[in-house]
Amino acid sequence: MFSYLDAGTGSMIVTAIAGGVAGIGVAAKMGLQRFKSKFSGKGGQEPDAGESSDGDSSSHD
Repeated sequence: MFSYLDAGTGSMIVTAIAGGVAGIGVAAKMGLQRFKSKFSGKGGQEPDAGESSDGDSSSHD
């Protein structure tokens, strides 16, 4: 028995592959940046002490 793949299924497969390639690219770029920062002595891009890292933009009085 043959399986039928319509245009929507093919588009979904192509999109998943493109997303996977993009994700691998971003992960490789971040890994290379971390690798370089270990040997350059500059350290990573850490958030400032005054900034909230949880995305909360409300001010605390």
